[in-house]
Amino acid sequence: MKISKILAGMSAAAIVASMAMIPASAAGGTKLNVSDDLAKIGRQTQDDLFAVFFNGDESEGAVNKDAISDLGAVYGASFTIKVDNNDWNTIGGGGSINFNSKSGGWNAKDWAGGSWVEDDKPKDTLCYTTEEEGTYVLEYLGDAPVFATTDGDADNYAAVGINNWAADLKGIDVVGMKVLGADGNVLFEAGSNKDKKEVQKKPVAEESSSGADSTPSGTDSKKDDSKKDDKSSAAATSTAATSSKSGTTTTATSSAAASDNVATTGATAGLALAGVALAGAAIVISKRK
Repeated sequence: MKISKILAGMSAAAIVASMAMIPASAAGGTKLNVSDDLAKIGRQTQDDLFAVFFNGDESEGAVNKDAISDLGAVYGASFTIKVDNNDWNTIGGGGSINFNSKSGGWNAKDWAGGSWVEDDKPKDTLCYTTEEEGTYVLEYLGDAPVFATTDGDADNYAAVGINNWAADLKGIDVVGMKVLGADGNVLFEAGSNKDKKEVQKKPVAEESSSGADSTPSGTDSKKDDSKKDDKSSAAATSTAATSSKSGTTTTATSSAAASDNVATTGATAGLALAGVALAGAAIVISKRK
C-alpha cells in the first residue's frame, strides 16, 4: 500500500473518532424531572424548561384559564425542587423563573443554588432551604405585576415557568409551585410545596483527606472561581429565546449553552486521538521501509 493511502486512512479514522466524541459529551444536560401532578397542568417543551400556562391556546397543551381571576395581580412565583445535596453543594446549579406573556415577552429572573450562590452578587430569585435535606424553594417576588391585564384576553397567553442551566447535576426534581400576589399571598398552588426557611448561603467546603484547610463561607477558592466562570458562560447564552408560533409560546434554549465546556473537552480529546492515530501511521511507514 502506498504511503499516501496509509496516511489518508489513518487521518480520516482519527477525525471521525474526534467528531463522534463531541455530541456524546454535549448531550449530558441535566433534565428537569417534573412530578406527575405538575406535568398534568403544565408543559415541558424541552428537558430543561417547564411552564404552567394560565392563558393561551389549549390546542398546544394544558391551560389553567380559571385558576387566577386577575393576571394583573401576579407579582411572583416559587418552585419547590429536590436535588442530590452533595452535587448541589459541590457542583452547584442555576437557572431562571420565567414569566412568559404576549405583553412582556420572555421575562426571566435568575436563580442560583449550592456552590453557585454568591453573597456579593445576589439574584432577584432567592434560593431558600427547607427542613428536608436536598429540598429547596426558589422564589421571585417583585414590586410590580409581571403580567399586563391584557394578557387575560383570549388571543394572548401567560405562563409561569422554571428553567435550568446546570449541565452536571444528577437531576432536578420539580415537585411544587406557587403563583404569588403583591404581598406574597398565594394566588395559585399545585404539587408538594415545602415551607421555606432562611436564604441558602454558600456552603463551607469539606476538608480534604490530606488535611488541607477548608474554605470559609463567603470566601472564594480557586475551585469557586472556575465555577463562576462556567456559570457566567452558561448564563450569558441561556436567555436566547425562540417562539413556537407567533403569539403563543416562547421557550428558552439553555442546556446546550450550559454544556459548551463539556463539548470543548470532547473536541480536545478528539484532537488527541487524531495525534495518536497519525503517530501510528508513522510507525507503520517506518516498518515498511
